[in-house]
Amino acid sequence: MNCPACGHPDMVKKVLDETLSYGGQSLTLHAMHGEFCSSCGEGIWDEESYWRYTEAQAGLVRSVKGDVGADIRRIRKKLNLTQAELSKVFGIGKVAFSRYERGETRPRAPLVKLLKLVDRHPVLLKEMDNV
Repeated sequence: MNCPACGHPDMVKKVLDETLSYGGQSLTLHAMHGEFCSSCGEGIWDEESYWRYTEAQAGLVRSVKGDVGADIRRIRKKLNLTQAELSKVFGIGKVAFSRYERGETRPRAPLVKLLKLVDRHPVLLKEMDNV
């Protein structure tokens, strides 16, 4: 196999530790397998290592940013509302909160901020009906 970055024909199989960093946090994945270019150092993980890498990366981002879907579900249940009822209050589509809670789509930042305000001050929910 030729290197995908520089085209050099000499790819060498290696087992490495890979450190991921995000938002001031880091983690190290041990015994990652792949083929690496002897000329430029570019590498390609094998299938198992690739999946380990992507799962770890997603987990690291979630740990830094938090699980927005779980927060939305917790807030909605605290307010004792269905997804459809919450969608109506916020004036968005019926299935939006279902997608947010499952992590299929990420809500826009203003919606998340407003939900966090309503979480802290539930009386604002009634005010929203009057707006």
